[in-house]
Amino acid sequence: MIDALAFPLRDPVGPADAPVALPNAGMPALDVIADAVAANAASADASGVPRATIDVLAAAGLLGSPLQPASAQRELGELIAGSDASTWFCWVQHQTPLRILEGAVGTAASGDELRAELLPGLRSGALLAAVAFAHVRRPGPANPVATRIPGGWRLDGTLDWVTSWDIADVVMVMAQGAGDDSGALVCCYLPAGRAAEVTSGLTVGEPLHLLAMSGTHTRPVRLDEVVVPDERVGAVLDRAPWLAADAIKTADANPSAFGVTRGAIAELSVLAEQRSDSLMAELADALADECRSVRGAAYAMADDPDAPMAGRLTHRAASLDLLVRATTAVVVARAGASMRAGQPAERRLREAMFLQVQAQTAPTREASLRLMLGRSG
Repeated sequence: MIDALAFPLRDPVGPADAPVALPNAGMPALDVIADAVAANAASADASGVPRATIDVLAAAGLLGSPLQPASAQRELGELIAGSDASTWFCWVQHQTPLRILEGAVGTAASGDELRAELLPGLRSGALLAAVAFAHVRRPGPANPVATRIPGGWRLDGTLDWVTSWDIADVVMVMAQGAGDDSGALVCCYLPAGRAAEVTSGLTVGEPLHLLAMSGTHTRPVRLDEVVVPDERVGAVLDRAPWLAADAIKTADANPSAFGVTRGAIAELSVLAEQRSDSLMAELADALADECRSVRGAAYAMADDPDAPMAGRLTHRAASLDLLVRATTAVVVARAGASMRAGQPAERRLREAMFLQVQAQTAPTREASLRLMLGRSG
């Protein structure tokens, strides 16, 4: 039987930079991730990511404030995603609410109480944050909208999905302003599913049944005249520059794609060894070499503020193409055994499909489709 926990303890690709150690401890982070994340991947996929897993990561210093340098945070994202992408998705949602609230320090005085309340817990990971902001990237009428009222804002509209709802303490909802405030993005911090507080006008739907990542506690949310006082607004951002920065971020290759690819290659390598299959071993080596090459180029592009958008998009598309081929290779190699639910091969293939559309924009979609067209030509 194939060792489902091959990754991260077995890793033919290896990190892009130095291995990640636990903050202030020096122990390898991959040991914690193997025990807390990889060991629970099948159950998290089937029944949901347990809050206990998130708490273990937080206690190890792997959830709150990002690791330094940035390459360490990227490697951490790869390790978690390669072990279980559902846990990674809940983990990564935490960062945007934290960074926006930190970035607002010293700005609007009305948010001082909110920052004092939330920042210590968000930085340590004692509090888990969810976020809803993908909708602001979409063309067409804003949904939801934030309307200025005396002493705060009123939220109206729908959120198609809010990840981590059941296990999160707080959710940051980003909404475009209405009327004269249409150039603003209002960042509101509301109680999430784990909090005891109920928000008037906020209705939470049943968990979404998704092709992949159903374990992420993702639910639709409706907002009907939800009043958010200024004291619960973490920041009011200028929409145009935020969207410009977000376009660059979404154009870059996501570490999660390389993480899931590394996990698939590790499984293929173990399978080749157990079956003494030289062709599988050769393929695992070739995919590992390609992963290191694509990742190196993609991260160099991401670290260059002057890198052209076209280059960023090309490398993102290449990372997603490699992801599909690597996860498919394990399914082919394992044959019928990979069709059993709960197997890491079929789970990673579904995760690969999800990552094709996660944070997708029109330019990223076009880049991937053009790469597919080129392969078919």
